[in-house]
Amino acid sequence: MPLTPLPETLFGRPFSVREALGSGVPRERLRHAGLVRAAHGLRTPTEPATLAQATTALARILTEPWAWSHETAAELCGLPVPHPWQPGDRLSVMRTSAGGPIRRPQVRGRVGLERRATVERLGMPVVNPYTTWCDLAVEVSRDDAVVLGDAIAAWPVSPDDVRLGLTSWVRLEAEVMHRIGAPGSRRVRTAYLAVRGGSRSPMESLARLCFIDAGLPEPELNLDVLDEGRWVATVDFAWPWARVIVEYQGDHHRTNRRQWQHDLQRLALLQDLGWTVILISSADLATAHARQQLVARVERALGLAKR
Repeated sequence: MPLTPLPETLFGRPFSVREALGSGVPRERLRHAGLVRAAHGLRTPTEPATLAQATTALARILTEPWAWSHETAAELCGLPVPHPWQPGDRLSVMRTSAGGPIRRPQVRGRVGLERRATVERLGMPVVNPYTTWCDLAVEVSRDDAVVLGDAIAAWPVSPDDVRLGLTSWVRLEAEVMHRIGAPGSRRVRTAYLAVRGGSRSPMESLARLCFIDAGLPEPELNLDVLDEGRWVATVDFAWPWARVIVEYQGDHHRTNRRQWQHDLQRLALLQDLGWTVILISSADLATAHARQQLVARVERALGLAKR
């Protein structure tokens, strides 16, 4: 017996079983191996391979009101989550307390949506990133929370937002203040107090926390180095009083020849101006021993090493 073709309105996209039956698709066709049973009541043409595919598919069978939350919301908002979604991972979805959590194998059900504002991403409701950060700061490590907070603080804002005092950092602070007294509020505040504007990558945030946790004076971030009023470079970390700079070198500094040559010229120029420049990479932050060695190098450069 020839296979019944799917209607054009369903072809090549996720759809609910209810939607298919309403379009006249026989139940036998929905059991065919050519369709993936991504969840109870859901069919997809292939296994979802990305977070966007997984969320947009499952959204077709969720009962309103709901919104993506926690790590799912953070990743949909473009934040550097500690563990990006992989096929097979559960998705965090939130409903109102009265509605109760969604109970499906594919999701981590949460409640409390009535106390949270949402934004739209990919046409779906998502708990707003400032609230999401506070939700995650209760669950993840301090370092991971600070990485996420630094990323939010670095988001560009419009001139109107700046004029009105509605920067990303201000909005994050307002949400933190709103959480005072709530369960986990101490963890939220501890992480927030370590957030800074100016970190341009997760590894830069982790390097800064390494310096601070070791008791070093807090460095200036993204300092513009000038020579007689002429801009020379913007550096990652600087202690101007000691004329010490730390620069984080990502892989592109090693693999891009033009970048590598530019870095060498920049390094020589900064050294000629009397700056001590320490270059670091992810290896310097990978283990406790490596971090101790890094701190010792910076301490010596700052003249703070114990005699």
